[in-house]
Amino acid sequence: MMTKVEKLVQRLESRHPLPLLCPNEAWDADITKQIEQLSIKELTGRDEPSELAALATKSALLLWNDELDKSHTISQGLQQELGSYLHGLMHRREGDFSNAKYWYSFVGDHPMYETLYEKAASISEQVRSWAKWDPYQFIDAVEKVVKRKVEETEEAEQLRRIQVIELTLLLQYCQKA
Repeated sequence: MMTKVEKLVQRLESRHPLPLLCPNEAWDADITKQIEQLSIKELTGRDEPSELAALATKSALLLWNDELDKSHTISQGLQQELGSYLHGLMHRREGDFSNAKYWYSFVGDHPMYETLYEKAASISEQVRSWAKWDPYQFIDAVEKVVKRKVEETEEAEQLRRIQVIELTLLLQYCQKA
């Protein structure tokens, strides 16, 4: 039997089209409502969850549902590197690229970067040219597409696919925090 979070993730993963790099509004108000009603235990799937894991998971789910302001409210209150990651990702998605880089500077060499790089490199020749996952180069790539207003190109589609991988991995990491 699937948990409530697994059901939400399944809906988010099946989004078509993929989430925009810089969305203007929430994707699904019903999903937001469901996320906001989840208990700490439901958010993490653990009997003795940490508050950090629950809040980070909620922030990541909201971010995936394009609820940037709601995610931001949570992530800016998380002082750990995980909060900085969520905060940076939120600012990237809102199109505040310099602020995104500022917050990523507090993340360091995140444990999920290796897996993210491997998966992203299988999608994008541009990412394959990097030595490892580089959130700053990814921000630059997203900014380039967004500023040119070319969300419907192959390049943009690749970035959107990578963004979904990043959200998936980050959500898994949050639940274990």
